[in-house]
Amino acid sequence: MNSVRCMIAVAALAFTMPAQAAVGDPEVLIYRVAGAVDDGGGGGLGTSFFCTNFSGVPETLRIVLRNQVGTTIVTNQAFAINHLQTVILSTHDATTYTDTNLATGAFQGTAAIAATSPNVTCTAMQVQTNITIPTGIALHMTRFSPAPGTQE
Repeated sequence: MNSVRCMIAVAALAFTMPAQAAVGDPEVLIYRVAGAVDDGGGGGLGTSFFCTNFSGVPETLRIVLRNQVGTTIVTNQAFAINHLQTVILSTHDATTYTDTNLATGAFQGTAAIAATSPNVTCTAMQVQTNITIPTGIALHMTRFSPAPGTQE
């Protein structure tokens, strides 16, 4: 009888816990940021995005960069990101970081970042990509779909 009560309690708890999103779930916009730039690789100016997954399960992260006028999508790429994994996505290779090269070419514009969970946190900065000491300007990101239990 006691084990039946325990099973009922576990079942009730399982139905009251929030569902976890994961790879394959719909993507939700989590950030927008203006000031994304790349000089095409020649002068060493680019933009790096740092994202960490705190959801507890693997998620899909998508980054979409648009040109200054907003009419052209410069890149639209999705990445699988494991729980507690941090990815660094740069518009071109940054010497300072072990990053993923988005290979955007020269552009100025905006970025939108979406994920299959709002429990993904990101930052962004314009970076000097051709030196070994991190140098850059932090970009202000507008957060959409805040993580549950947070106030942003």
